[in-house]
Amino acid sequence: MSLTTWPASFEATLRRYLAALSPDQDIPAEPLVDLGLDSLRATALLAELEQEFGVDFGDEVLDPALFSSAGHMWDVVQELMDDPVSRAPQ
Repeated sequence: MSLTTWPASFEATLRRYLAALSPDQDIPAEPLVDLGLDSLRATALLAELEQEFGVDFGDEVLDPALFSSAGHMWDVVQELMDDPVSRAPQ
């Protein structure tokens, strides 16, 4: 089980893009690429997270570390939600 707590909407969105993860399996703390996230899925995932959480993944956060684990990705989403500059225009 993950040590990081995130909302159900984040997990549901993430699971749609992790091809190697079974529906009943907890999301492990490993790189998302190891769970089936390829570049096309990553692009779609980020677009959906931007819409869902009202954030904008600027170029400064788009590096391989973003995909190091689900927990790290959620941490970045939270930081963006807390930063008025990173909030997506409504």
